[in-house]
Amino acid sequence: MGGTIQEFALDEPRPANVAEIEAGLSAMWRSAAEASGSESAVTRASALTLLVYVDREESAREVSNMLAEVTRQNPCRAVLMVMDPKGTPPGLTATLSAHCHRAESAEKQICSEQITLNARGEMGPELISVVLPLTVSGLPIYLWWRAESFAMPAYFDQILRMTEHVIVDSASFAATGADLRALAAWLEKHSGRIRLSDLNWARATPWREVMAQSFDSPDRRPYLHHISSVRIEYEMESARLTAQRAQSLLLTAWLATRLGWEFRRTESHGENQPRSFFFQSGDREIKVERVLRKVEGGCGVCFSFEIEAEGAHFSFSRGTDGKVVQTRAEVPGQPPIGRTVRIEAENEVEILNDELMVSGRDHVYEEALALVARMTRY
Repeated sequence: MGGTIQEFALDEPRPANVAEIEAGLSAMWRSAAEASGSESAVTRASALTLLVYVDREESAREVSNMLAEVTRQNPCRAVLMVMDPKGTPPGLTATLSAHCHRAESAEKQICSEQITLNARGEMGPELISVVLPLTVSGLPIYLWWRAESFAMPAYFDQILRMTEHVIVDSASFAATGADLRALAAWLEKHSGRIRLSDLNWARATPWREVMAQSFDSPDRRPYLHHISSVRIEYEMESARLTAQRAQSLLLTAWLATRLGWEFRRTESHGENQPRSFFFQSGDREIKVERVLRKVEGGCGVCFSFEIEAEGAHFSFSRGTDGKVVQTRAEVPGQPPIGRTVRIEAENEVEILNDELMVSGRDHVYEEALALVARMTRY
């Protein structure tokens, strides 16, 4: 990325009212200019307003560190909302800071503001009344929902009326099926007006590309219409279990919606075990089986996809190094063909930066999400 980052902050939290916050921002910028030698050495920049919702103090610290990197590519005013409904004493306070970047050959520092609002107790409506005036007039507003569940309170409707783009990460959803259903219902309510992005869907892009490429050749393409079963394996003991669980659902729904499969039923394997899903295509039944397995030395990246189609077998597997996918195609009458595809795994900041620069709805994702809601309903 290049260049350096310098942080400025006002040490003491202050009452979270708009007048106090604006006065504090002015004081912070005067301090930053003095520290840099002159006012002309510091330039405030905003291309958008980024509202961030978190439900844990730990997440707030993580997000603050990430925003320092995000603002390199997407200078913005960031408003970080930290909700603690059980916190005492009830109240709303604000902390002000700035992330400044200086390119290697540049004289000026480009700075983005961060306003962190800590809400303890039932302060939701009061929080929103402060957030709304802090958005930058005339610039797009993005909402990054970074929480362990998707349960957007009714008072967020005031923010959504102004928001163009909502970003979630289904990798963090603790109750994967329930949260994806809630997300699908929310999207249906706001369909056509707000763009929705899922960082976990973006992480699965290499898998979709590798699988699609395996059927590019004319002699393999017909097998897409003869698939009889799909087997997805992912790690049982993994810090990324929720991420892989959500990806397995979304990839299943992606295959089904792209190939025109009709969802029939779900089959449970017992408590805390993955479900299998059954689809219909013409007179052909397709079973998608999800399997948890223990991987020695695994680190949360092992993941495999196997497809059976009229005597042909296609497999896609990522091992413990997490950097490559091994593919293999076994087609009747032809020698097996395998290849190694390197996957460059983007981190959360890189994916978020990409999503902040994308316009237009992702209809493929929306269709897949709607089907996941049906698949996990029972």
